[in-house]
Amino acid sequence: TMVLSSFAWRGLALAVLVKVCLSVSNRCLPGDDCFPTNLEVIKFMETLDGTLHFPHMASYDTLVVQRETIYTKFPFAIMEAKNINDVQKSVLFARKWNMLVSVKTSGHDFIGRSTAHGSLMIYLGSMNDTKVNLSSTRNPAGEITCESGNTWLKVYNEVDKINRVIIGGSAHTVSMAGYTLGGGHSPMSRMFGMAVDNLLELELVTADGRIVVANDQMTHITYPNGSVTTSDDTDIFWASKGGGGGTFGIATKFTYKLHYPAPQVVQFVCGYPIIRPGGQDIGFTVLKKMFLMVQNLPKEWGGYLVASGLPGANGNWGSIVLAMNHYGNYVSASRRYMDDLFFFHKEWQSFCYYVNRTTFLDYEVTAKDPEFYSGYIMNTLLQKESFTDDLTRFLLKELETEHTNISSFAFTGTLLGGEMMNVGAHDTSVHPGFRTALMSLSATIGWDTSTLDYSGLPERGAVVGEQLSTFGDGQYPNEAGKDVVHWQQEFWGSNYKRLLAIKHQWDPDNFFTCRECVGSESHHTHASGHLNTHPFVPAVG
Repeated sequence: TMVLSSFAWRGLALAVLVKVCLSVSNRCLPGDDCFPTNLEVIKFMETLDGTLHFPHMASYDTLVVQRETIYTKFPFAIMEAKNINDVQKSVLFARKWNMLVSVKTSGHDFIGRSTAHGSLMIYLGSMNDTKVNLSSTRNPAGEITCESGNTWLKVYNEVDKINRVIIGGSAHTVSMAGYTLGGGHSPMSRMFGMAVDNLLELELVTADGRIVVANDQMTHITYPNGSVTTSDDTDIFWASKGGGGGTFGIATKFTYKLHYPAPQVVQFVCGYPIIRPGGQDIGFTVLKKMFLMVQNLPKEWGGYLVASGLPGANGNWGSIVLAMNHYGNYVSASRRYMDDLFFFHKEWQSFCYYVNRTTFLDYEVTAKDPEFYSGYIMNTLLQKESFTDDLTRFLLKELETEHTNISSFAFTGTLLGGEMMNVGAHDTSVHPGFRTALMSLSATIGWDTSTLDYSGLPERGAVVGEQLSTFGDGQYPNEAGKDVVHWQQEFWGSNYKRLLAIKHQWDPDNFFTCRECVGSESHHTHASGHLNTHPFVPAVG
């Protein structure tokens, strides 16, 4: 991974802070007459419990880098929040001066929605308290409240100590904010649903500095002047259960259902090459077989179907791997379901094995995600009728033809269905296609993070992404590309109209906005007289 020197980061930062003013007309940016003076910034800084990091500081260099490196941008300053009061003060300060706001937790957003040139970045990664309540009246197995800066691996360790499990992501460095607000799928979603199906309550700061605590029964609001109101209007909670990060407010705390663990977790991994030594092409037969397996999967099974177009060992080319976990005993009918694949053309297999794991955590710690990555991502939600021979041929063609000397094509299909299908299409704000889908297929044209010239690859990714979307109904906004044409329909379908109405109610000036987020197609005129023509300000990531 290429890491720029501290001097290089600062030089680039200063350059973009000057140039960005030419491209954004509706917000005050460094160099504008309306931007707060140094004295005003110092006064603001003195009100915080957290820390304000500026481009000349080494700490800024560490916090500014995005996991998707090509979307690293340079905020005016990064406010490292210690508590929700820091977040509220930062929103009010930015609102007073009509500044850009960006919000970052882990920086995993695939299209750069968690950063922006010249913005005041609110960094939530240091807000990582957790609180367990095993006497919950809302859920028999208890609940856990997590501040947004927690990573999933940290939370998995916390709940394992009390013999519980939770729906979360497999990437260990991902935090819960953007993940949950976009819907959140998991290797256990087939057993317990999506993250939003397990969300009991959340806390957020709105665009006018209100602190909101919302659940499916009430919405409690604390205003900046200290007054409070409570109502039974739960629209903001519904919108937060899949409507996307940073659009309706800055989420600072989440309360989730806990679940009792299975007596055992069985790991199953089975891999095949696409082309065997000697040129035998088995890719179509293998991928079609795996697609058939996942269409009738017992709900105890969850996991991923992964394929890559890279050359393998011993003359093999490409790989197709089913990486699964069974939530239950080894000696069970549901576990034996995978024996069909275990014995499928053993002579073709690169590997195929079962491993008994003690707990879900024991399984989950085997997952590895890169700290940084570069590529163009795309997604579609696949229903039972999606698994056609045409889809199989399309994916295999892409695995072969998108391979260059600097790039390759790969995809990961997260297995859906099971208990997810028992939630109504409009009970949460995710795309209704999630409730009929058997897989969320995310593909990437990727290149090494040290590659400086990747021209043409994002453009190619946009074309492939449009083709991929034709096979399914809906897309997962957390893993979709930045060039989705009809993103309102693709990300939220028939739920979008209600989401947009809630957006207009809670943030009529579109102060929180981002690329392909609810309301970002709108143009509003601010009190300053500036027209909002810059819809690509960031969200939580």
